[in-house]
Amino acid sequence: MDELKGKLLKANKDGNFFEFIQEIYYQDRKGEKLLASALAELHNDGDFNLVGLFKNFNNTPENHDFFSVRRVFEEVLPYLNSPVQDIADCVKHLTLEAGQDMAAYMLLAPFKEFCIKDDDRAKALLDIALTNIDEDFDHLSTAIEAGVSKDEVAYVNQAVELLTHKNELVIQRAIFALGRINYQDKTLLEPVAVAIKKSSESSPTDNILATSMRALFAVVSQSDELEGLFLDFLDSHADQLGDRYIHASSEILFFDEQKVSGKVEPKLLNICCYTKPENKGTIDKIDYALQRILKSNRFDDCVVFLERFFEISEYKLSVKHFDSFVRELHNHRDTHLSALITRWLLSKKIKLGKYASDLLRDSEKGISISFDQAYIAQENNGVHLFLARKACGWFFNQPKTAISLIESLIPDAPDNELNDIQQLIFHPLCVSYPGSIREHLETLNNSKDDSVKKIAADVLSEYEDYRASVKAALKINELTPNEQDRHTYWRHHSKLMNESMKQARSKSFLTSLFAGNESVLLYGNKSIHYIHHGEQKTRQEVPLSEFSTSIEFASMHNLDPHGLENMIWQFKAEGCTS
Repeated sequence: MDELKGKLLKANKDGNFFEFIQEIYYQDRKGEKLLASALAELHNDGDFNLVGLFKNFNNTPENHDFFSVRRVFEEVLPYLNSPVQDIADCVKHLTLEAGQDMAAYMLLAPFKEFCIKDDDRAKALLDIALTNIDEDFDHLSTAIEAGVSKDEVAYVNQAVELLTHKNELVIQRAIFALGRINYQDKTLLEPVAVAIKKSSESSPTDNILATSMRALFAVVSQSDELEGLFLDFLDSHADQLGDRYIHASSEILFFDEQKVSGKVEPKLLNICCYTKPENKGTIDKIDYALQRILKSNRFDDCVVFLERFFEISEYKLSVKHFDSFVRELHNHRDTHLSALITRWLLSKKIKLGKYASDLLRDSEKGISISFDQAYIAQENNGVHLFLARKACGWFFNQPKTAISLIESLIPDAPDNELNDIQQLIFHPLCVSYPGSIREHLETLNNSKDDSVKKIAADVLSEYEDYRASVKAALKINELTPNEQDRHTYWRHHSKLMNESMKQARSKSFLTSLFAGNESVLLYGNKSIHYIHHGEQKTRQEVPLSEFSTSIEFASMHNLDPHGLENMIWQFKAEGCTS
């Protein structure tokens, strides 16, 4: 310990105190952990002013270990003997220097512990906070929280009195502090909750309401009899829908999920329906809440919320931004995912149809999924063909998904719709994707359903006739471009591909990562690399490995792109009213 103290004093004298702290911090953490004790003793003995040193410690670009060094002050802080004003100023400085980092406010806990160690410190900090109201930093709530540890009734009553203060910032911080207290005297809960509710009615600004919501929920959650006060608070501010107020409701749904009752949750979700699409932080917390609700098998609640949110936000944000919810949907493919796709394709709203396709957007080759027969049974005649055309339109680029959805319609489809569904499978699906669609139809030859088996056989037969007619057409010389035209086209196509490759490479992350280390193979079946060892180098030959993938493009994109695009758009928009 004495040796460490000597080194610390020398480092301070030489002007490299923080550099020395950075150097020994991790060594000390692995060893006896004497650094904090040594610093506290040196400061308390008056050998140097540790608080003054840290008050001038800045988070500069060249100081990469700012948080590690600040961590040392966190460990020392509770054991320092210094005026409260000096410590408060230092804590403020180090916290603001941390900026938006998630660790910025880690100093508040040891600062609170510092205040608790002496009965007069909490009172002194409270006087400082009320004498010079600092708009940049909140010492008031720390003072109240520390004081409560010594005299709960007195400091809670003082915080309640501050709810009528003329300064809104003081009111907000007092409300925040009241919500942070773990009340030992349960008789204080009701008067505190009533006072917060009354204060929010007197100053219904967005900041006050957001802070009041969090604080009031925290207070009533400590009692089984006060939930009504929180519900009254939500009802009385039903028209107040500021960004912070909405965000507070999303935080309660996300962070306090175990405490949110069946009466509170619908009201909080109703508030969240008014979230602005650009408020990503709020959207993310709603997303996690929806994932939790879906896991508890309350699918209908999620759907009602999403559809109302989309309507209020004018469909400016897709369901794909609720990615945690969508991932959970995929864990229930045959139930919830199937039901939502069916519901939204039947909605006759183009935006919801688009969102239905977004639910499967990340499935590169598509997935096999069926329509929900419970929704179909509630519809009128013609629904099977209607859904078949929707499936073809919205999932045309995912043929596996499109054909599986259409297949699920066939067993219950009326006879007068089966022929049109069969023609839909043949054209545009089978003609455009002869590989994957034919393969799927061949597996349907073993289906237990006679209508499915018949349609599969008829489509395959029709496709064979189509292929024969195409082959016959190829024998007509007048339809075949001459060699010069073919050569000109392929040169043009090659040029387009090269330009596309250059453009892609210019934006490639891998190109920027390995710039200067590229190899161009002119011939052979191995790549050669040279490994340098000083002035020497070793030649290394690496056999080439084969990587392959296949992508099936719709052939109709080449034969009749405009006609195909028009057909797909008609399928998507058919019957839609909005």
